[in-house]
Amino acid sequence: MGLTFHEYKFLEEVSKKKEFKNILCLGKQEMILTKEDKKKLNLDEKENINDQYIDNLLINKFKANSVKSIDNSSFEGADIIHDMNKPIENLYEKFDTVIDFGTSEHIFNVAQNLNNISKLCKINGIILHSLPANNNCGHGFWQFSPELFFSLYSENNGFLETEIFIFNTHNKYEWWKVEKQKLGERLEINSNSPLYILVKTIKKSEVQNKNVQQSDYVERWNDNSINYKNIKKKKLSILWKNIKDNYKKFLIKIILPNKISDKLEGKKILLKNSLENNKNLKKINIL
Repeated sequence: MGLTFHEYKFLEEVSKKKEFKNILCLGKQEMILTKEDKKKLNLDEKENINDQYIDNLLINKFKANSVKSIDNSSFEGADIIHDMNKPIENLYEKFDTVIDFGTSEHIFNVAQNLNNISKLCKINGIILHSLPANNNCGHGFWQFSPELFFSLYSENNGFLETEIFIFNTHNKYEWWKVEKQKLGERLEINSNSPLYILVKTIKKSEVQNKNVQQSDYVERWNDNSINYKNIKKKKLSILWKNIKDNYKKFLIKIILPNKISDKLEGKKILLKNSLENNKNLKKINIL
C-alpha cells in the first residue's frame, strides 16, 4: 500500500480539477518514491517526501484539509480500525476523497469492500483506486479489470465522470486511457508486463442496491446483442474474413509442428489485445 511515481502523477492530474479536502486512505499509505522519481517529479525536501507515510505530502503538496486512514489493525497507527471484509454498520464520518492505492487486492470480500468505500465517500466526493490489473499473480487475492469499474461506477449506480487508465509498472512515460467498449463487446487487455489500473469516479447520489453485471451478458439477456457484430459489418466481409482466418490456420497447422503452431496462435491472440493494438486504449504521455 503506497504512493509510487504513477500514483503521484494520478493525484497531480485529479487535483487540477477537484479539491481533495478531507481524505480517507485505505491503510496507511507509504511513500514509495525512488530518488529518480523525486527528480522526475521535481520534488524537494520541503514537501515531506522523506516521510514514511504520505499524510503530510497530501496536506502540504495537494492542499488536503485532513488525512485519516482505515485498517484492520492498529499496527501502523490507523485512525479507524475496521475489517473491510465486513459491513460498516456505525458510520459516523464520511470523506470528500477516498484513496485506495494497493489495498483492495488484499481484501477477500472485495464486493463488500467496494461497497464500504462507496459508503465512506460523501456525495460529490471522489473515489480513487490504483490496483493490480494483469501479470501480478500472487501479489494479492485479486487483479482488477476496467469492466468491473465501468459497471460499478455507472450513472445508474450513482456515479459520474468515471475515468480509467492502465499503466505498465516499468514505464514511467505513458499511460493508456481506457475507453468504454461498445454495447455487446468485451473489453479485454493482454500484456507481457505487469499492469495496474487507475480509477477515478465522483459519487453523485446514494444507491443502496447497486447493479453490477458484465455488460456483454446484459446485452445478450436483453436480446440487444443478437447478431450485434453483423449489424456493423456486411455479410460478405464477415465471410471473407472467416475464409482468410481459416486458410491461415490451415497453412500453419499443415506446415508447422503442433507445438510451434499453437505458440504462434497464442502470440497472435496476445498481440491482438495488447496495449499498442487494443482499439479501446488511447496512449497518453505523462512526462
